[in-house]
Amino acid sequence: MTDLTCDIYTTKVKSLKKTSPASLISNRAIALSRTESIVASDNKVIKIKIELPKIENKIFSKIKGIPSPFKIETSGETIYDTKLKYEIQSLSSSRDNSKISAIDSSGSVWVSNYNDDDNSEIVHSYSINYDNDKFTELGWAGSSFNTKDSTIIAKTQFYQKNIQIFKGDQLSQTIQLIQNPTQIQYFDHEKSQTSLLALTEFNQLKIYDPRQSTNNCCIQKFTPGTSWLYSMAISSNSEYIAVGGSSRTVSVFDTKRWNNSGNWKNCLKYEITNIEFSNTRPSICYVGGLDSEVLAGEWNGSSGVDHFTGLRVDSKWLGLSKLKDEEYIFGYTGSSSIYYIDHCDKLFQGSLSEKSLHNSLASKQEKKQQHQLNNQLKKQQQQPQEQVMEENDNENKESNETNISKARHIEGSPKGDEKHQSKKLKKEE
Repeated sequence: MTDLTCDIYTTKVKSLKKTSPASLISNRAIALSRTESIVASDNKVIKIKIELPKIENKIFSKIKGIPSPFKIETSGETIYDTKLKYEIQSLSSSRDNSKISAIDSSGSVWVSNYNDDDNSEIVHSYSINYDNDKFTELGWAGSSFNTKDSTIIAKTQFYQKNIQIFKGDQLSQTIQLIQNPTQIQYFDHEKSQTSLLALTEFNQLKIYDPRQSTNNCCIQKFTPGTSWLYSMAISSNSEYIAVGGSSRTVSVFDTKRWNNSGNWKNCLKYEITNIEFSNTRPSICYVGGLDSEVLAGEWNGSSGVDHFTGLRVDSKWLGLSKLKDEEYIFGYTGSSSIYYIDHCDKLFQGSLSEKSLHNSLASKQEKKQQHQLNNQLKKQQQQPQEQVMEENDNENKESNETNISKARHIEGSPKGDEKHQSKKLKKEE
């Protein structure tokens, strides 16, 4: 019998006594591999190493189809001091995870190299400091590596309202924004030889082409609603871009036709702060919010919303990350707990256990039987009515025929060659 449920593991980050709150939309968790991941708190980065054992006997919670987290221990934790002045807001990595960046609330960036080997270490490469005579208000900040050239990095800050693109530690381009940015990410496009930039500004999703001039580099703009957008995700094949926020709705846009492909409305109880696409099932996405919930569902809204099939953890999420080519989610919470969800595509199948499948099939059969019975009853009701109608029609036809025959054989009516009496009188006169 195949296992229809996912595997969930949890442990505590021992090197953290407490976590810093950061911004509402910060994401401070990255899954580098199945065994290594990094989190951030204050101005420090912690690399965590674990080993995932096989779960022999799963204990299921009250949530249908979702097993209780299996407790494990970390096999290694390494703390890296980034020497950033302020609290880290976001973590990002290059496509091959060879480079890692951390950006603080002022917009300063710490960039390091990561080698995935037996003695994998994070080695500091360079820093991009926020140099400005004017003081900037501290807030959310984000960065993203170019998908084709990892030496190029773009960063933005909520209150600065611009995009700065760096080649190494040298500023190469600045794009001014109209609204406050909330997420930034590079992605590939089949019609473009270079990477494009996706950015959420207030309630809009904008696509920028850095090759164009500063005034004409915005090539696409979408407005899903009137509320703030807090999260953004791009599918592994760069075909879809998903955004979500305070409206609790996931809106997905097609990058080939540049139109809206679907909306998953009211998928969470609170604002959406994390979205990830599934690799094995492109029509499914994973969403996390301001609370402790993670749900899986079809982003076109056809699966509906069932809050009793999701995963709930001990405290609010501070970050969620998914491996690019695997159904594997890593999460970091405010109580310094970390969660690993293996085969996370089965979160969507959590409600499809044997009992629920049997019940759904039984309900379908019952509906078919009920539908057949209703049709039979309707036919039975229609048959006597049709018979009565036919009898009435026959009676009406017979009565009409008798009336016509009576009218033709009235006494005193002229027949054939017989002449009327009035005509005879006229001739005699």
